[in-house]
Amino acid sequence: MNESNLWEWLRNVVLPMGNYSRIESPDTAPGFPDVHFTVTKDRIHTSGTLELKATDRNLRVPFPDQEKGLHESQLNWISKSVAHGGVVWIIAETPRTIYIVHGQDADWFNGSEHKDLLDMAWNTVSRDDPKKAFHILDDALRVPENYRLCKEYVRDNT
Repeated sequence: MNESNLWEWLRNVVLPMGNYSRIESPDTAPGFPDVHFTVTKDRIHTSGTLELKATDRNLRVPFPDQEKGLHESQLNWISKSVAHGGVVWIIAETPRTIYIVHGQDADWFNGSEHKDLLDMAWNTVSRDDPKKAFHILDDALRVPENYRLCKEYVRDNT
């Protein structure tokens, strides 16, 4: 289980029709997510980014630190993008679950136990049910004015 394998499954099996560009270059911009997407629903275009994380370690804390989870440059990029209304999703695969976490919660991602990832996840998917995964990702990526999710799903920062 690795990011490339996760990307292949997402691209070939479950992502809705759209334009997806996989970007793996530290020269682009420090911390820029793995995939840029643009999808359209009812003539409304939504663009954003996907940060992919994958681990085959079946541990209580699957992404313990910046080495195994989100790097400092990724945390900074995601934070700035979300602060300016950007749409960022973290799609994180573990042996048990694929978590779909809104970029707004990136600061809590590293070091989270499975139960915490489940609490912060907008939703979860499984490779065992690709049809359901498609519908969940379709909802996440194609929601017109996707920013409504930020308003519905705001973590109390106090």
